Amino acid sequence: MRLLIKIIFYLSLLFTLFPYIIFAYENIGYGKKLNPKELLISFTKEFLSYIYLFSTWIFGFFKIENYIPRRTGIKTPVFIIPGYFLNRSSVFFLFYFLRNRGFENIFIIVPTPFTDSVENLSYKSAKMIDEKLENILADSKEIFIIGHSLGGIIAKYITENQDKFDFEVKKCVTICSPHSGTRLAHFGIGKSAKDITPQSNIIHSLKYVKEPSKYLCISAKYDQLTIPYESSFIDGAEKKEYLAFGHFSLLFSSDLADTIHEFFQRTEKVSYQETYEEKKLVQEGA
Repeated sequence: MRLLIKIIFYLSLLFTLFPYIIFAYENIGYGKKLNPKELLISFTKEFLSYIYLFSTWIFGFFKIENYIPRRTGIKTPVFIIPGYFLNRSSVFFLFYFLRNRGFENIFIIVPTPFTDSVENLSYKSAKMIDEKLENILADSKEIFIIGHSLGGIIAKYITENQDKFDFEVKKCVTICSPHSGTRLAHFGIGKSAKDITPQSNIIHSLKYVKEPSKYLCISAKYDQLTIPYESSFIDGAEKKEYLAFGHFSLLFSSDLADTIHEFFQRTEKVSYQETYEEKKLVQEGA
């Protein structure tokens, strides 16, 4: 047990330190100013996040989210897609925060293997979404989708190609996703890592989205894996930037859940108002 704790500790330190060295080098090289306090805070948060991710990774293969009671509220199904090499455990806190904010139907989907291409992972994710919609006997085929890191690129691919699927993405939220690619992806393995490098065909084909208003792009200023962190933004889309957070630690923020909840709730209110006005016109016409 003590050996396992040591392994997790040193792996977490290594996986945090190496990207942050590259992050600092890249930012200094481009003449960007770094706030030492925010940098230290974000580094500490990321180190603790890695400890959590390594410690709970094995539990991410179990659907533990099924045991959290549902709350009546926003009925539009919400689907969360974790990032590269991650599983349910990485987004469990986000799931929990959103469930407590009234999302009645919320699911975590993990397409495998994570080394597959973005295109294949997107089609696998879409199939899983279809199956979930059938299982819950959804009245509508409209959904919300959230993706972290690589999961955000998958969510974006699904949103931009939804005419190929049997559902409609009402809104899409991406968290620390490299929409312009990230140079750190060169250190990854598999087709998915190659697909999120700045030179990849997928990144270029998804550069311009059809409806920017559908997107909320969330970034962390001290994101050590999506470099530069501005790569997390889509032209014309709504943006939200967090300070003193890194690539993973943002997933444990209740404020992140508040931001997503407010973004989705706005859509729910608009849809409700449109439906109400349509019914009123029909009644008046009758």
